[in-house]
Parts: sequence; C-alpha cells; structure tokens
Amino acid sequence: MYAEGVVSRSIRFASLALALAGVASMARAQPAPARTDAPGATPAIEGHRALRPFFEALARTRDAGTIARVTHLGDSSIGLDDLPHRLRGIYQSRYGDAGPGFVLLQASSGSYANRLLWLRTEAEWDLCFIIHRCARDGRYGLGGVTVTSSGGAISEIVLRPGRRISRAELWYAAHPGGGRIAFRFGRGEAAYERLATRADVLEDRWHAIRREPGQHTVRVSADGGGIARAYGVVLEGEGPGVVWDSISMVGAFTPRMLASDEAHFAGQLAHRDPALVVLSFGGNDLRRLIGGVVDEPRFTGETAEVLSRVRRAVPNAACLLLGITDHAQSGTATVERHHVETIVRAQRAAAARAGCAFWSSLEAMGGAGSFEEWQRLGLASTDGKHLSPRGREVIARRLVAALDHAEGASRASR
Repeated sequence: MYAEGVVSRSIRFASLALALAGVASMARAQPAPARTDAPGATPAIEGHRALRPFFEALARTRDAGTIARVTHLGDSSIGLDDLPHRLRGIYQSRYGDAGPGFVLLQASSGSYANRLLWLRTEAEWDLCFIIHRCARDGRYGLGGVTVTSSGGAISEIVLRPGRRISRAELWYAAHPGGGRIAFRFGRGEAAYERLATRADVLEDRWHAIRREPGQHTVRVSADGGGIARAYGVVLEGEGPGVVWDSISMVGAFTPRMLASDEAHFAGQLAHRDPALVVLSFGGNDLRRLIGGVVDEPRFTGETAEVLSRVRRAVPNAACLLLGITDHAQSGTATVERHHVETIVRAQRAAAARAGCAFWSSLEAMGGAGSFEEWQRLGLASTDGKHLSPRGREVIARRLVAALDHAEGASRASR
C-alpha cells in the first residue's frame, strides 16, 4: 500500500461498500475499549501548548454551539478512513456530529474513503494526484487531487443512513478554458445549480448551497462548454459538533506536500478554517532513508518545511504531527530498529522547529521492534507496515487520552 505510483482512477459504490463491510460505524458511539494487554503506553503530547486553539474551539462548540474542524492529512497510515474515523467517532460522540467534512470527487486510490458516506464515480474524471507531481501549476486542492473533464464526468456522494447535512460547498477552479459544472444538493431539477468556470486568469473558487437538514445526496458533473476543474466538496451540518476531515494520500512521501504551490495550498487550508491540523506521514520515507536518498538532517528539514507551510497558512490553528508507528518493512525494504528511531527523531525535531505538537505513536506501541508483538496479538497486519483495525483502535484511544491530558494541562496553565 505504500508503493508510490500505483493508483486507482476511481472507487465504485459497490466495491467501497464491500471494502467497508463488517466495519461498524463509530461516529455516534465510543469504540470498544482498547485492549488492556496491548504493549506500549500512553505517552504525553510534546509541545502541547501548540494545541490550545483546538481546545478553545472545543470549548466554544460545547458552550456556544459552534463547529470545531479538524483537517487530518496523511499517507496510507490513515487509509480507508480508519484511524481518523475512530478519532472522529470519539469527538463527535462528545460534542456532536457536524458532518463528513472535505470529500474528494474521485478517489485517489482504492484506500481512499470517508466512512460517513459512499462515493460513486458514475463517469470518470481525469485525475491528477500529487504523488505524481502532474499539475504544472501546482494546484492540487486541499486533498492533493485535482480532477478535470470536458464533459460527461459525474460524481455522486450518498450519506450513510442516519446522517444529516445542511450545507454543501464545491471547491473548484475557474480558468480561461473553463467549462460548466452542474452542482446538485438534494433531489430534483430544482436542486441543481450550474456554474460557469470560465475566467480571464486561473483562480480558486468556492460555491456553497444550503438546504434544510436532511440526508441529502450531492452530485457534481462536468456540463461541457470547456474543461471543468474541481478539487472536492465540503459537507457539513448546522452544528454544534466536530468535523474531522480524513485526507489520505496513499504512497506519499512527506515532501510530496511541497509539490503544491504554497499560495494555493495556503488559500485552500485557510478557507477550510480548521481549529486543528493533524499530519500522519513518514512511513514511506523509511525506504528513502534505507536507500540513502535522504538522511536525518535533510528529512528533518523537509518535515519542518511541510509543518511550517501549515503554520503560515493557518497561524491561529493548532498543529499536531503524529510520529510513525513501528515498521518491519517499507515497500520491499527491510526496516531495522534504528531506521524507525531515526525517522521519529527527525519528526520530533521538525515539530519543535515549526512550533507544532508531537505525539509518538512509536512509544505508544512500546518502541522500535514492537511490531512483531503487535502482529502476534492481531494488532498489526501481516504486511509489516500497517496496524490492523484493532491496533488502530488502541492507538486512537491512547491518542485521545493524551489529548485529554494536554487539554487539562492547558486549562491549568491559564
């Protein structure tokens, strides 16, 4: 799953349902208790003062009925919306479900998903994924994916039963050769709005539609007249509650984030207005380290620059870097303990340099070399790279416990 360049063009309604079959939705209830016999511990969040904007947003949600937004960016460590969904479920059970958040119009890989909905591509778009560095202008949207069509491409988003939203916002680009986009939120012809995307210069735009809260379907299609270009949609409810965006860029090295034009990325993230940005990259970089492509100082610098771009884009948001979990393999390369420790040491230093908080997933597992024991307990997969769903449950529980502790410390220090 870490192999860069192996990308599926779309994910079908039926195949996504099959991939997620048997996985209970967690957005309205706490997940089952984590295994108490799992190795590891709950390390403290380092630099927890950087999380104060997130804790303040949660307080406003509780006291004033607002929406607290989290944007979680990562590689296949957050694939199939597994870890983010577990975190989303805990916070939405506490503060309310404010919707699925940011959703791509076409999956960037078979591991892209949002477990609050189904994404169906009825007719495919031409897809450009950031790991290929295929956009000459560096505009990949918030999710690392830009889709285009001269007509006929259709995406439909269907909420899972019991979900209700009241606002849909299309994220798209206007440009000199822009075509029309048909944007439907709800049912019937009256629910359609047609957007002209022709403009004198390339620019990012957003268009929101509001409806009474309900289980609305969203449909976006290229309507001809030129080339339609879009990045995704945001789906939210009225609040109060938490929205936890899950944006997995499967196969991405950490510095792939730097392939995005900085001003464009800043505008996208600022428009999303998150209270917290979480980053989960680094597993793929292990094989860069093993192959001698990158060393510790260079990787520290790359990671610090990614985090600094986030900080510059949303200076009033909290920033949290999740260190990599233990690995036995990265790609086809065998990972040794010192490789994992080097990546984590670099991530810790980069977070401190950029003014972000850091949490050690490695320490939560029990340190370098713990992957084999987690495998034995059914908490890690047989691929040597990823945790199992049960393992991610443990990590999610421990991370939330660490966030709760940091929130208490933040209140005490005021």
